[in-house]
Formats: sequence, C-alpha cells, structure tokens
Amino acid sequence: MKRYLILLFFSIASNLDLKAQKFKDNLDHKIIYKLTYVLDSTNFEKPESEFMILYTGDELSLFTSRAKSLANPIVVRGNSGHTSRSAVSQFQYELIKNREKNKIYYTQNIAGDWFLYEQNIDLFEWKISADTKSIKGYECQKATTSFKGRNYTAWFAPEIPISEGPYKFNGLPGLILEIADSEEEWNFQFVSLENLNPSKKYKINFAQYINTSEEKLMDVWKTYRSDPFGYVDNPNVKISPEIHKKYIEAFGKMLENENNPLELENE
Repeated sequence: MKRYLILLFFSIASNLDLKAQKFKDNLDHKIIYKLTYVLDSTNFEKPESEFMILYTGDELSLFTSRAKSLANPIVVRGNSGHTSRSAVSQFQYELIKNREKNKIYYTQNIAGDWFLYEQNIDLFEWKISADTKSIKGYECQKATTSFKGRNYTAWFAPEIPISEGPYKFNGLPGLILEIADSEEEWNFQFVSLENLNPSKKYKINFAQYINTSEEKLMDVWKTYRSDPFGYVDNPNVKISPEIHKKYIEAFGKMLENENNPLELENE
C-alpha cells in the first residue's frame, strides 16, 4: 500500500510538459572513470571503488555505473529485491545532460517505477588556475569549485573539446579527467577514452517517468531501501512478521553506515 500512495501523490504532482519530451542523440565517445569513495564516515580506512561510464554526443550525455549498464534491463525492472547484476552497483541512478535544454535529468528506477528530477546544467562556478599536470598522456589544467558541501579540485584536458565530466560536473573548456573533493572521500579518476564507431544510438522518452524533486526522490529511495518488502507490498512474496522485522533492522543498520554521500547538502 505504501508504494501505491507514493505513486498516487507523484502522479498528481507530475509535470506534463516534461513528460511529453523525447530526446535522442548519437553518442560518439565513451569515457570510463574509476570512482573511489568512502560512504561510511566511521570507516575511512576502507574505501570502496566502482567503474563509471560517461557517454557523450553533440547534445546529450549519459552517465551511469558500468555494472548497471551491463545488467539485463528486463531483470532489473522486474526485480525489486535487487538480486540481478545491478545489485553489484552502489549507484542505481542515471544522469542525462542536455546542453540544448541547459538541463540535467537525474533518473532512477525504484521497484519498477521510473522517477526523475531536473536541474539547470550550470551548477558550478569554476576557478581555473595556471597549474597543469599530465594524466595518461593528456596535458591537463587545474580548476576548483564548491558543490553541495564539498570543495573540489578538477583536472581537465583542453585538447579534448568536450565540456563534460563525471556525475553532474560540467562546464569547463575541456573534458574533466579527474575530480576529487578536498578530503578525497569522492574521487573520479580517468581510465580510458574511446571514440565509438559506429556511434551508440540513444533515445529517451520521459512519458514513462514520474517527475518529482530531488528531496522527494531521495525520500522515496530511502523509504524503499529501509523496507523493500513493505514498500512493494507484493502478495507473491510472503515472509513472517518476525523475519520482516529482522530485515528492517538489517536494512536500518546498512543505511546508518551510508552516511557520507557525495552531496552533503540539499538545496
């Protein structure tokens, strides 16, 4: 029942103009980053890591985890328990940047339902310095910015004329090859750049998405992860109240350890 009440609320609040939008592009480049991060602020000595992929085209870019991109989408959408290959990724979102619309679209699938929120693409005020260093043969220049409670240092390659970067980062005169916060709790490091031939054809239709705000989407994601069984309320999945309680306790402890997100502040 919890899930249906949430969906009813969002269906009333949906933005019909956004839902009618369709985007498509040919993605010409595939950039792989290694993300090293500390999600548990009480355990800085054991960082985790995951490979992330940025695809870029003339108008659109797509950022996702490599594990998520390799997972079977039919299995992912039909499996609220996350036992598919998508479970190996800590990051279940996808980010689409549309330079023509000047927008970033953060999308996420929760128990078979697609949600999104949008932001303006120009989130960052960069300060570019004269400092340089070489990263995998590319001469890079230093830039700094602040975002959602963290201070970042980025290294971008002017010789790669793609004003893009991992996650939401963008807006520099060259591809961001490396970016990390000042505490190095979240660090994106360049692995490779591939020119795709043929290009990867990409299209997205927001008619299937539930439009919401960043805050509300994070609340739904937390609600789901706190109690997946209670959120979905699937009559085909039967567990005893005692086992259900143990699951809720285990999920609660897991969430307590995920206390150091990339975005520390909500706007």
